[in-house]
Amino acid sequence: MKYSKQRSLVLSIVRGTDTHPSAEWVYEQARKEMPSIGLATVYRNLNALVGAGEIDRLTAAGNVDRFDGQLTEHCHMQCIRCGKLQDLYPTNKEDMEKLRSVICDTFGVGDKNVRMGRTLLRGVCNDCLKSEQ
Repeated sequence: MKYSKQRSLVLSIVRGTDTHPSAEWVYEQARKEMPSIGLATVYRNLNALVGAGEIDRLTAAGNVDRFDGQLTEHCHMQCIRCGKLQDLYPTNKEDMEKLRSVICDTFGVGDKNVRMGRTLLRGVCNDCLKSEQ
């Protein structure tokens, strides 16, 4: 895949944050460095980067696509109150393998077909729990 200045910028923005940005957020960040970049260009490059396996697309509640530049195997947790999306990394490899095994057994698929990077769990985050108390 060819890397234009715009595509390289979009990739560096997505990989440079752990907030799982929307296309609009990436666009606002990109305009700080490249004021002439258009929203359509950002969308086009995000789609190309997802297609090339350089980043992941997460479709979370609210139907707004979010993007993840962290391709190491992990899961995601979205707060049902505030909408925050955060990474969940297993404390050790055995925990991830146990989770993968449960998913494979439940759905009858081989473990090579299960990619944990797009797993989305929903619940209430610690910040929202604290604010309720």
